[in-house]
Amino acid sequence: MYYLSVYIHIISAIFWIGGMLFTAGVLVPVSRKPLLKNKKGAFFAVVGKKFSRISWALFLVLIITGITNLLTRGHTVSQLLDPSFWTNVFGGYLFIKLHIFALILIVSGIHDFYAGPKAVELMDSDPKNNKTQKMRKLSSWLGRLNLVLGLTILYYAMRLLRG
Repeated sequence: MYYLSVYIHIISAIFWIGGMLFTAGVLVPVSRKPLLKNKKGAFFAVVGKKFSRISWALFLVLIITGITNLLTRGHTVSQLLDPSFWTNVFGGYLFIKLHIFALILIVSGIHDFYAGPKAVELMDSDPKNNKTQKMRKLSSWLGRLNLVLGLTILYYAMRLLRG
């Protein structure tokens, strides 16, 4: 059970981080092509909505498999509730990882339910407007922040297992 849970956890993280890397490395540059000149908003609305749904499903899977990983690795609920658990090396790295994940959920919520939809709404209707530019920039920076946070979690996940 432990190995299956870890496998699903890793695949989910890979899919989420890979999706953000694909967006930054492929979709954003493609959106600058003349073909999408007046359709950037519609393009990102379709892509963003699909990736957002997948991301939130992956977040749920990551939560479930993360808990399963801890419990099937031998950590008990009472141990996790003991403050001394969080002061050892494993607990310290887990503490950091969980807090970064909470931050990712907050940033994703702001990006997926406010900044992103507002930016795509304005991109096609009024692309030169100052508010459009601000929302695009906010949405872009929130996406970048989430990528950096996701890569940071990956680092701490490695430290959890390798010390």
